[in-house]
Amino acid sequence: MPLKENPHLNILVMMAKIDGETDQAELELIRQIGASSNVSSEDIEAIIDQTRAEHNIPSIEHFTREQKVELMTNLVMVMKIDGRIDKEEMKFCWQVIKKLGYNEEALFDLVSTTYLDPSKAVDKSDIKKRAEKYLS
Repeated sequence: MPLKENPHLNILVMMAKIDGETDQAELELIRQIGASSNVSSEDIEAIIDQTRAEHNIPSIEHFTREQKVELMTNLVMVMKIDGRIDKEEMKFCWQVIKKLGYNEEALFDLVSTTYLDPSKAVDKSDIKKRAEKYLS
């Protein structure tokens, strides 16, 4: 798969950059997500460098149910890791989740009830379980 065509990581990087300031906690989490998906650190860095902050969301129509749940989970985690939610991040995330088949209620619930402490390991399982429940 060509570098720029990792829609999952591209979307996460876009969201991290969309508010104009890329937080190191967001980038570190994206690196961890990429590594857990067996993406090399060189490719992850290239994706971070090459992906622009824009609302041009890559195609995700072909994502399986599991990939959609994974992306929704990771979006919530990246959005919450720096301790603040920017309006641009919310707008961007809303565009993505509509494409994934989620409704607005799912986003608000997952974002408002997820608490991340950057100093601790993130427990994805709870977020993932709740994200699964909302996917129509």
